Amino acid sequence: MELVVARIDELRPRLTEAFESWAHADVAVTPQSCALSGGATALIFLGALRNANVDWSRIALFWADERAVPADDPESNYGVAERMLLGPLGATAPQAFPMSFDFATPGATSLATAAMKYDATLAREVKGSLDLALLGVGEDGHICSLFPGHRALMADDSRVVAVEDAPKPPPQRLTLSLPFVLRTKKIWLIAVGPRKLPVLQAALSRTQRATPLDLLLLQAKDVTVFTDQVIRRV
Repeated sequence: MELVVARIDELRPRLTEAFESWAHADVAVTPQSCALSGGATALIFLGALRNANVDWSRIALFWADERAVPADDPESNYGVAERMLLGPLGATAPQAFPMSFDFATPGATSLATAAMKYDATLAREVKGSLDLALLGVGEDGHICSLFPGHRALMADDSRVVAVEDAPKPPPQRLTLSLPFVLRTKKIWLIAVGPRKLPVLQAALSRTQRATPLDLLLLQAKDVTVFTDQVIRRV
């Protein structure tokens, strides 16, 4: 596990540089798969990716989780990425595989069906495991839409899980399963602001195994934490 600590105004260029290095490191792999999350963290890393000098034709974007809302809803993770990254990149934008829902026909597509469709997309487009995932973390230690104590954490036979009752709104979501996230070759965790410090400090100190963040730092292959908080190393 690597820890990158920098002031908030320095984190975006540090992420830009790291993304450029990642994109140029393995030119034999095409396309390289990168999963994005949403929330406030996206405002940091999407700007960093937009500024990166990379060949976007060699990168395919996926989503780590999504709220069951239309793409033009302010809560949509894909919608934020469209406004901050895909739209500004224009014709050079990478191929994107958003999690999608059928809102045109009421009842036509259940959340479980949407999960199965995205699972099939990942099975077709991703060879074994994701190359990179950019994730945020909640104050409760949730990652993606995997919340502490939620039964979605128990899913072990699929890449994607339907969440009908998330403990924060909106309640209906799709999320990558924890086992699939843990297989990702590189995970970059972005934790910004003092309210993230307690759960991040506890996870890095490995004093508990109570949150998805704890499990991620204990079991994932290669994790880099980008934060503006001073962490006590123990």
